[in-house]
Amino acid sequence: MIAGEFESEIPWTELSLDFEDIYLSMGKNYRPDACTSASIDSLIDSLKEICHPRMYYTFRDAKFSDSKKNHVTAGDTELHTGAIITPYLMDADQFVIFVATAGNEFQCYQNEIKKSGDIYKEFLLDSIGTGIAEASVRYLCGKVEKEVSLHNYGVSFPYSPGYCGWHVSQQQLLFSMLPPSPCGVRLNDSSLMYPIKSVSGIIAVGSRVKKQKYGCELCGKVDCYKNRNKANQL
Repeated sequence: MIAGEFESEIPWTELSLDFEDIYLSMGKNYRPDACTSASIDSLIDSLKEICHPRMYYTFRDAKFSDSKKNHVTAGDTELHTGAIITPYLMDADQFVIFVATAGNEFQCYQNEIKKSGDIYKEFLLDSIGTGIAEASVRYLCGKVEKEVSLHNYGVSFPYSPGYCGWHVSQQQLLFSMLPPSPCGVRLNDSSLMYPIKSVSGIIAVGSRVKKQKYGCELCGKVDCYKNRNKANQL
C-alpha cells in the first residue's frame, strides 16, 4: 500500500491550459472573436506573474460494503458517491483524496477586478480561473499516475462532489480527510470552496484500476457545463 501526502505549488511552465476549458465555461459552443482572444491571452500573460496554483493529495485505503450500494469507504470515511461514479471506483486498492486550486492570489486579483466594475474583464477572469483549476487537476493526476505506476497501479479519472449525482454536501466528508485549509482552500457551511476556483475529489488507484469511459459519456444531465459530449444537444 502507498502511504503519505504531497503538497506543492504548480509551476506555470508545467501548467497546460486547455482553452476548451475556458471557452466551455463561457457558454454553449462559444468561440471568442479576435478581440476577445487577445484579451484572454493578455490576461493569461499577466496572471503568470500573479497566480500560484497549488495541489494537495493523500492516500486512503479503499473499502467496500455489499450492503451499502453506491457507497465507498476511504480509510474510515464512508462516501455516498452515487450510481454514476461508484462503478468507476469499485476496483480500487486505494483512493487518492485531493484538492487543486488556482490559488488565493488569483482570487484576490479577481476580487479587485470585481470591485473596479470591469464586468468584461471579470467575466473573462472567471472563465480563465476555471481553466487554471482544471489544468491544476490534470497536473495533479499526472503526478499521481506517475507515482502509483511504480507500484504497478493504474488510475481512474478524477471525480468531484457536485457532479454526476455525487451531492456537493459530501465535500464536508472529503475535507475531513484533508489537513486544515489544504493549499489555502477553505470550505464554508454550504460545502462551497474558497478560493472559488478550486477542485476537490477522489481518484481510484490499484492493480485492477484503469481509465474507462468518463462519466460524461454515460450521464444524462445535458445542462452540466462540464459535459462536453452533450453540449450540442442543448
